[in-house]
Amino acid sequence: MTAVTMTTTDRRIRLTVENRLTIAVSVLSVLALTIVGVVLYSVESNNVSNRISGSMNQEVAEMRSFAKTGVDPETGQPFTSVDQMLSQFLAQNQPDSYESLFAYLSDGRVLYQGEPDTLLGGSQALEDAVARVAADGGEIELQLEGNDYEGYVLPVSAVASANDAAGATPPPTSEHGSFVVVHNVTASRADLIQFMQIYVIVALLAALIISGISSVLARRLLSPVTQLRQTAQSISGGDLSNRLETRGSDDIAELGRTFNAMLDRLESAFETQRRFLDDVGHELRTPLTILSGHLETMNSEDVADVDETRALLLDETDRMTRLVEELLVLARSRRPDFVRPESVDVSALLHGVLAKATGLGPRNWQVEITDLPVLTADRQRLTQALLQLAANAVDHTETGQTITFGASEDATAVHLWVRDDGEGVPAEIADEIFDRFNRGTSDGDGFGLGLSIVEAIARAHGGTVTLDPTEVGAQFRLTLPKGRQ
Repeated sequence: MTAVTMTTTDRRIRLTVENRLTIAVSVLSVLALTIVGVVLYSVESNNVSNRISGSMNQEVAEMRSFAKTGVDPETGQPFTSVDQMLSQFLAQNQPDSYESLFAYLSDGRVLYQGEPDTLLGGSQALEDAVARVAADGGEIELQLEGNDYEGYVLPVSAVASANDAAGATPPPTSEHGSFVVVHNVTASRADLIQFMQIYVIVALLAALIISGISSVLARRLLSPVTQLRQTAQSISGGDLSNRLETRGSDDIAELGRTFNAMLDRLESAFETQRRFLDDVGHELRTPLTILSGHLETMNSEDVADVDETRALLLDETDRMTRLVEELLVLARSRRPDFVRPESVDVSALLHGVLAKATGLGPRNWQVEITDLPVLTADRQRLTQALLQLAANAVDHTETGQTITFGASEDATAVHLWVRDDGEGVPAEIADEIFDRFNRGTSDGDGFGLGLSIVEAIARAHGGTVTLDPTEVGAQFRLTLPKGRQ
């Protein structure tokens, strides 16, 4: 028996944030409008019921009062006939809307007062309901062809005790009738039902309008998020140049600015990595070619040739090691931890650099410095930059010439410089002297990265490095802002 495994794919409808917000606002709007409608209907329905009860109670109270205090207009005396009393009351009372008054006389006749109601006229159901409570009175309810009615039956009786002309008293006689007030509840609620129908239509239109407006607002509010997604997708394709357009100062705008700052850091990191790889590929190609060429042409049986090739290869590998170390310094210069600030005594810094620089060559080493405040900077990186400038000065001066370290300050910055009285920098390369792999001369074994490293150190401190114009020699100046943390 072969078992067949059925797999089902959960196909879910994909809803965007805009869709979910629109649906949520629409549902909340419909819910709020529904609650308002239910409350309105409950309140108005209760008001209608109170008005019906109040109207019927008023008619019953007036009938009771009329039975006690009413006077026969023909005799000017209290009524002695129930039928006459009921007839007179109906004649002088006009019922409210959707209300009918009935008088059930003692002889079986029924009198009617109010707007014509074909359902009530001659209704056997009404007569049966009245007959059930005629003795004691009370409330009645009935339904006629889908219309609800409420009513009240009031028993009425009177005893005739009129004196004749001779003053004789006839035997008392008793008559019984019923006063009935009936209200058409369905008709009274018709206005409320019509109002609620209009409310439902208006509420649906309002919900549609709210949904449309919420959709437009959600699209506008979330447009930065959509742009964020599109920009993120373009990043996956290798394009880091796109940026979000941010307006305002709300959370969405702040998110856009944060994302743009992240893209700036990513682009800088990728650019640093790309430049590092390009530099490594460019500069290592020549020494690797030299290594490969000498290995291919080396005569392994010739000891002298082997020793010469070995010495050359070791020299080239040392140069490649130094090149990689310098490129790593440049690559790390954009990292946040490249500079580790501390309090630096400028005078102690320059004298320490001078002590180290004397080993670079027999020159006339000097220091020019005045009293300076403590500088917040990375002592080791500044030492590295000054020694690099000193090494360049040694390469372009002769034995006994002067190389001077100096420092000064102004209102916003501290200036450190290295000056020599050597051959100076040719004017044609002065503007490009800080570019990578730009060598001021073909002499020496440098790679043209020294001044680039000095510039990277200055930039990491928030400062600059410049070549000052001089009549003799060259002077390179580091300008570092005061108070940088």
